[in-house]
Amino acid sequence: MASSPPLPIDAEVRALLRAQEMAGERLTNRIRFVYGTLGLLMAIAAADINTPAANRIFLLQGILLLTACGVLFLFFRSNRDRYVPWLKYVTIAFDIGVVHLAALACDANHSGVIEYFDSFFPLVLVLWTMAAGLRYNVAACIYATFVTATLSSLVLWWVVSTARVEVATQSVWGVNAINIADETMRIVFMSMSGLAAAVLASIARRLMRRAHQESRNRAALQRQKDRLSKYLGEELADAVVGDDSGFELGGSKRPATILFTDIRNFTAMSQGTDAAEIVRLLNEYFTEMVDIVFRYGGTLDKFVGDGLMAVYGAPFDRDHAPLRAVLTALEMVAAVRRRRFEVGNVASGLRIGAGIASGTVIAGNIGSMQRMEYTVIGDAVNLAARLENLNRDLGTSIIIDRETRDAIAPWIPAQALPPIKIRGITGEQQLYTIDPATVPETIIERLRTQVLQNDAATLDGPPPMAEETASH
Repeated sequence: MASSPPLPIDAEVRALLRAQEMAGERLTNRIRFVYGTLGLLMAIAAADINTPAANRIFLLQGILLLTACGVLFLFFRSNRDRYVPWLKYVTIAFDIGVVHLAALACDANHSGVIEYFDSFFPLVLVLWTMAAGLRYNVAACIYATFVTATLSSLVLWWVVSTARVEVATQSVWGVNAINIADETMRIVFMSMSGLAAAVLASIARRLMRRAHQESRNRAALQRQKDRLSKYLGEELADAVVGDDSGFELGGSKRPATILFTDIRNFTAMSQGTDAAEIVRLLNEYFTEMVDIVFRYGGTLDKFVGDGLMAVYGAPFDRDHAPLRAVLTALEMVAAVRRRRFEVGNVASGLRIGAGIASGTVIAGNIGSMQRMEYTVIGDAVNLAARLENLNRDLGTSIIIDRETRDAIAPWIPAQALPPIKIRGITGEQQLYTIDPATVPETIIERLRTQVLQNDAATLDGPPPMAEETASH
């Protein structure tokens, strides 16, 4: 199986690894402090059973470790974010070198230097060699391997060359003698702990790079989702960027309701007005209108000049999609009437028109190889666009087609218009208009609550308009 290519180490990842290396140095300094303190306490406790010369060297070990801890503590405190690449090599050599001083202490003790080989000091060397891995640096671990092998070899050479202990020609145990082959193997295996630390450090660095890359990918997806949600709404944005939603950008036929809106006489209003003021007005206007579209679960398809197109029922099924679209239009008209938008510091009473049509559409990712967008096409889309324009000629605010009217009839009244021939649409169309003034806000609020809560049982009950009328 082919191995995956190594993750790139850019400046950000290098900074992360360097910060982790220095964090490892601080952790090692804490371990050094504990080890030095325990060493001093053990030296004091064993003072009566060791020779004075051995005690002096054991005390020297502890003092050196604690002094180094204090110096490094002050350094770290005044250089919190500073990266010092050579520090790890100095501290590794220092720690392993201090442990090797035990050979001199043992040589001055009652049993002689054999105590160094047969006591716990080789284990301490293994632990300090592996401690190089706390820096998450492979080179530091290999360096620790070299230092341990070199200093241990020098100690062995010194012992043998000065006849500090008898050298046996075969493996020995329990006597005051050593075998060079056995001690060489001991040095090899002690040193190899540094190579084991190097492997672990390499794995840790790889995991850190991968985790950092995945974190960046998640952040990029979140930024993409945040951008998409401004156009598509939270639900569709989640589906587009998610990997477990089951949503696929492919073409499909589905029932939907299309809403087109635009501002009446916007061209005349914008003449002689500063362009920056027009852009500011449109931004304020669209911000409020899009909030209403998303509130009812609509998908913002596109902006068309001073108008917008919204879809209900694609890409996700929506219960009562026609009712959602009509309630959106009613709330838009009410919001525009309620708020006085300013153009050039002059309050402007905007008026909007809406066209709504329902039917089967083709929904999918449509465009070119360079740019694609999710949209819908079909007769219902063309009809809704024509109905929105028809408001200008008829002086109405909201025009809907017959299919939409049949779907909302139990809840919202619509007045029939004379059959009319619409350009680009075959045959005469029976259209309907909704007068926002005839739909009380209490009805809109009640229907909005029921629709958003998916309260089908309540929606299928008595028409709210009839209840409202009966209450008066």
